[in-house]
Amino acid sequence: MPITNGTTFHNKYRWVRPIGRGSFDEVWLAQDQAVNHEYAVKILNAGIGIDQRLQEAQVGHAFTHNNLVRVHQADVATDGKVVIAMDYLSNGAITTLANPAGFLPLPIAIRAMIDVLQGLEHLHLNNFFHNDVKPQNILRGPQGEAKLADYGIVGVSPTGAPVMPSGWYVLHAAPETVAGNGIEARTDIFQSGLTMFRLLTGLGSLEAKFTSLGRGAYEAALASGTLISRQDFPPFIPNSVCRAVLSAIEPDPAKRFQSALDMRRALEKLSFAGHWTVDATGQLIGSDARHTFRFEHLAASGRNAAFAAFKINKQSGRETRISQFTQKNLTNAEACKLEVAFLKAVVEGKVT
Repeated sequence: MPITNGTTFHNKYRWVRPIGRGSFDEVWLAQDQAVNHEYAVKILNAGIGIDQRLQEAQVGHAFTHNNLVRVHQADVATDGKVVIAMDYLSNGAITTLANPAGFLPLPIAIRAMIDVLQGLEHLHLNNFFHNDVKPQNILRGPQGEAKLADYGIVGVSPTGAPVMPSGWYVLHAAPETVAGNGIEARTDIFQSGLTMFRLLTGLGSLEAKFTSLGRGAYEAALASGTLISRQDFPPFIPNSVCRAVLSAIEPDPAKRFQSALDMRRALEKLSFAGHWTVDATGQLIGSDARHTFRFEHLAASGRNAAFAAFKINKQSGRETRISQFTQKNLTNAEACKLEVAFLKAVVEGKVT
């Protein structure tokens, strides 16, 4: 029977509405009529062996962890489809928190990655390699916690040694995977680094590089460590955060964080007073515990450029000019330098 709103599968699931689609599957919100519970149900079409498709369900069912999406049950239809019932998380993917510029505020991105790394720790301890860490596979739980989803191309290693993957996400493929050396725990670290880069700089940042370079040059740049540098991060992303990302995506696995635990601990040490985001008009807006911040940058020739910074008290709504970061009669270069200094000062809590 075709899957449409309101129809049922084996007198069990009543299909409510589609909530996602991949290259080889689709995901529906469905009501399990036997237990009166809503699940996210993935339908895997025939094309690869049933055992291979069921592996996703078996991996997802093996664990109960706050940062891993749980698979509850699976069925095989007479037409060869595999149907997998998972946690339904109504908040959707972490990508829904991206601002109009496509990135997430710094504290949200760091918190999400700490959660993801906790999920990876649990998988790695049991000799599973996720192999598909990306923003689309990070879902938001009921308390805002991040949960890693999709075990479709997970690697299973009885000893924890590298294993050959059944496939990989080209945009996040580690150099050793492309070179034919398989996947391991540090491959997931590499993918986590690229994921964090996209959360901080824009969800489309890697796609843009891939489109510009082409697959061969893109993979070569990842393998040489030249695809991403400090200059690819906005100035309001602190150097310590950039170093964590760049360490995770080192081409040589021996130079990366050596475990999900190592990377998580590095991120947990980071703490910042403020952050920046973008409002609906595309304007950068800063925030800390007490104030929001904005600025005006007037570009002009000669020494006619100017920069002015403002803070707005969150309780009173009163706006005041910040003299520390307000100057006239500047060159454009001087005004740009003052803007960068202001952006960093808000994050570091150094605005007086």
